[in-house]
Amino acid sequence: MKHMVVSWLVGPLAAVVLCGASDPAAVSPHAKMRGVEAAAVRWTGGFWAEKFELCRRAMLPSIEAALLNASNSEQLINFKIAAGLEQGDYRGTDWSDGDCHKWLEALAHLYAVTKDPALDRKMDEWIAIIVKAQAPDGYLSTNIQLNPKKQRWEKVQHHALYNMGHLISAACAHKQATGKDTYLNVARKTADYLYTVFAPRPPALARMDFNPAQMMALVELYRVTGERRYLELADVFITMRGSSPATAAEGHDRRHQGGTDLSQDRVPLRTESQAVGHAVCGTYLWCGAADLYMETGEPALLAALGNIWRNAAGRRTYITGGACALPTGQSTRGDEVHEAFGADYQLPNRTAYNETCADIGNAMWNWRLLQITGDARYADVVETVLYNSALSAVAADGRGFFYANPLEWSGQSGWPTKHFTASRWFLHTCYCCPPQVARTLAGLGRWAYSVAPEAVWVHLYGGNTLCTKLPDGAPVALTQQTAYPWDGHVKLTITQAPSRPCSLNLRIPGWAEHAALKINGVDSGAAAKPGTYATLRRVWMAGDVVELDLPLEPRLVTAHPAVEDCRGCVAVRRGPVVYCWEVPRDAQGEQVWKAGLCLPANAVFTPRHEKDFLGGVTVLAGQALAPQGCAAFLQQHPDGLLPVSLASGPDVLYRALPPAAGPPDLQGGVGITLIPYFAWANRGPALMKVWLPLVRPQQPQEK
Repeated sequence: MKHMVVSWLVGPLAAVVLCGASDPAAVSPHAKMRGVEAAAVRWTGGFWAEKFELCRRAMLPSIEAALLNASNSEQLINFKIAAGLEQGDYRGTDWSDGDCHKWLEALAHLYAVTKDPALDRKMDEWIAIIVKAQAPDGYLSTNIQLNPKKQRWEKVQHHALYNMGHLISAACAHKQATGKDTYLNVARKTADYLYTVFAPRPPALARMDFNPAQMMALVELYRVTGERRYLELADVFITMRGSSPATAAEGHDRRHQGGTDLSQDRVPLRTESQAVGHAVCGTYLWCGAADLYMETGEPALLAALGNIWRNAAGRRTYITGGACALPTGQSTRGDEVHEAFGADYQLPNRTAYNETCADIGNAMWNWRLLQITGDARYADVVETVLYNSALSAVAADGRGFFYANPLEWSGQSGWPTKHFTASRWFLHTCYCCPPQVARTLAGLGRWAYSVAPEAVWVHLYGGNTLCTKLPDGAPVALTQQTAYPWDGHVKLTITQAPSRPCSLNLRIPGWAEHAALKINGVDSGAAAKPGTYATLRRVWMAGDVVELDLPLEPRLVTAHPAVEDCRGCVAVRRGPVVYCWEVPRDAQGEQVWKAGLCLPANAVFTPRHEKDFLGGVTVLAGQALAPQGCAAFLQQHPDGLLPVSLASGPDVLYRALPPAAGPPDLQGGVGITLIPYFAWANRGPALMKVWLPLVRPQQPQEK
């Protein structure tokens, strides 16, 4: 088994060269830790370095070209028209501005790491246009400014707060990356305007907020500027949510978009216990509430977030981290919803919506809960999303994208909504997802580590360098080299550490049984329990080496028996990566797909890395049972195709399948190669599924 290597090197020269320019990382008063800035981490090799480069080289240019394409739904040109630099009418969706700001945020994160002057010039160019587009009082939402038939705060569907929220977030990222105030001044002017409108809490505007990007943005603006009224305004928006539920006379249909479960404003957040409604709106709301808690410490906020999280993670989230089961439907309280969480255990595979922005929103929310608590289960969700439902949205060449991310594809495009497509697209009718993925990958270094007084936390394993400071200003630096997630070998060379005792907290993923830790070749004696952080505390000296073994064995995983679509089926997972069975949609592939196959309970899969396949992935080769093999097995074991019902707690949604009692009968066996779920649909039209039928002898010990 290969090892993770961590070495700490201390020296005054490194302090000057590597970390002298970094600002001390401030920990919010009610958070256990604080993530590092984007500039503190540089991906140097391996999986995330490749994705970062793909984002820089292909994704961001593709997104820019789409935002400049007259046929796309989101349009940069609206800023030029509002600035008086171009003639024409408003183009695109009402939320176009917000997604353009997300693209600029991605550029800012990329610039923070690369310091590419071309990126700086491009941002300066568009920010100068945005400055001219802003109304004198600070309002900036070009869909309203350029349409005389639309009035400010007339309809929630105009998405003005979404647009301004993403403006503020992008401006904060730009300030942190460049030190410039140009974009930040626009954001402050906008936030000051919003304060005058919403701080008095006018009843007529209680339902004006649909997709609440502004809440977390305002907290971040408070952190950047120190202006407390921005924090107060975030609290106002969170408190308004659910303060004016829809009446029976108004109805609860999805077109109303106010006072209903669709936008999480039927019930006040502080008393909510369900993950319900539009999944992007929900995760954004909970991100804002988590950010607010970090600064205020209000117990009701944390209690509500804990209740909602247990419902979401324990009953309403896909194995890929997807957080959006329903294209359309009803909430458990009778409201019409779309792009929404389902009811408990309502997790269909073929119609799984799993909108990309919602999946990434799930990771954003869990990241914040991790900062508050230090609980590794939140980091496990973040990692699951990153390696599965977030990356499935991006083509291997970085130029095409998915909106919906189902767990099964039978070849029917455009059903149940137009967002279900057989292949990834360059332009789309709702282009919110590409800049969401891009800003996540461009700024992913912020999620790799956190710092706290006397501690460095390691959340993500990937080839990178870290150069930052503890909250008291003590510099720390390290380097990782790894082929994770394809194997468990990582090498970190840390180039700086305090001269006093300091903890290195390394995440042990929940799936990583029998992980082992060594310091300088000797067993560390530290507990390496799955789903925790292993703490190594000492005065680190130059050349100290820490080794971590993370076993990466393919495992069959079962779902809770109440998940109807997964009864009698298993998924295959190796480390954080979920796998799928994909066959090309040619005549032979269609025939194989229709015939189907089953997996024996103790199927053995052999990992094989293929660097020139699907962008470089590890596939799993093994044996399945073809139809004749399944028939022979069931003839010998009439009860062999059984729902798997393992004794577990009510909120244990997925767990590894214990080994079967004996070797499977592979008469009628057929070779099968599974690929990472995120890599499907890169070989032309294809048929795909994550959950495969399981055949196993009845085992009396199961309940």
